[in-house]
Amino acid sequence: MTEAFDRAVDVLSMALGLGCVWLGWRAVLRPRRPPEPIQGPVWAVRAWGLGYVLLGISLAVQSVTLMAGGEPGWPADVIRWVAGPLVIGSILAAFLSRRWERRRARAMKEGRQA
Repeated sequence: MTEAFDRAVDVLSMALGLGCVWLGWRAVLRPRRPPEPIQGPVWAVRAWGLGYVLLGISLAVQSVTLMAGGEPGWPADVIRWVAGPLVIGSILAAFLSRRWERRRARAMKEGRQA
């Protein structure tokens, strides 16, 4: 019973990894029309997309490795040291960019320069 549950979780993780690759690849190829979760400057959208591609690849490789009975090694390191900071940093940059644009638009509407 536990073995079947572990395999189901591994298959789900692999599917999520491939979904992350697909979503990230869309953002990298079309940064002016990114997926809904990320909106902001082109460089932030591309960084987010690259982070998601790396996250998805490493998650899928880690899942396949676990299904084959191996130990996760470098995929966990890629997630921790490369993909995570790229995704989190780009989300933070996009948030700050949107906030800056709203503040600038409000200042222009009120007639002052920002």
